[in-house]
Amino acid sequence: AFFIFSFLEHMPNINVVLRAIHKNLNQNSIGLIEVPNFNLILKKKLFSEFIRDHLFYFTKESLEIICKKNGFELIDISYVWHDYIISAVVKKSTNTKLMNYKKITPLNLKSLIKKKESIKNKINMYVDKHKKGKVVVWGAGHQALTLISLTNLSKKIDFVVDSAPFKQGKYTPSSHIPIISPEKLMKINFEAVIVMAASYTDEVVKILLKKYKKNFSISMFKENKFIIIR
Repeated sequence: AFFIFSFLEHMPNINVVLRAIHKNLNQNSIGLIEVPNFNLILKKKLFSEFIRDHLFYFTKESLEIICKKNGFELIDISYVWHDYIISAVVKKSTNTKLMNYKKITPLNLKSLIKKKESIKNKINMYVDKHKKGKVVVWGAGHQALTLISLTNLSKKIDFVVDSAPFKQGKYTPSSHIPIISPEKLMKINFEAVIVMAASYTDEVVKILLKKYKKNFSISMFKENKFIIIR
């Protein structure tokens, strides 16, 4: 068996990789392939999911095509994790012929650009209410890093907080902001925190409300919305 968890979209040579996997599997072997759901990205206008190391974006139909093209039969394909992920269970097949599919027309992505500008304006208005360098971002995942770059926050914030030890003491790519631990944040004089921690956002907000001083503002980027909590 083989597994690919949210990594196929990073591979520049998908066909080469899948055919190599196919070649090295015994007959009737199975695999689990999971990728971000492009239809959900479009539906919810998740502009922060467009990052440089995501080279491909998949729908159920396009994932099925790429699997069949490279010798895999679909056993099951479904949406998981709040529809954010397409999960496909495949089986090694001897048929590697590409079937005829309808021509795909280019998509209009103007709604994502409009959403990005709206969020950018809201975040910058919030940050500009505070002294330069007194706003920190909590979250060093790909969504937060993309948002920092797209909203031009690199010159307005001095620190990014993340609880993952392997990220602490390093710098955010592109924006080059130091990444610090939650413990170090307690020793810093700040005025506001923007939480961009994806599925951990609510948990981080609870930590800030419970364990940190009370005289600072909290906001968050959640489900593609910018929300000021206090």
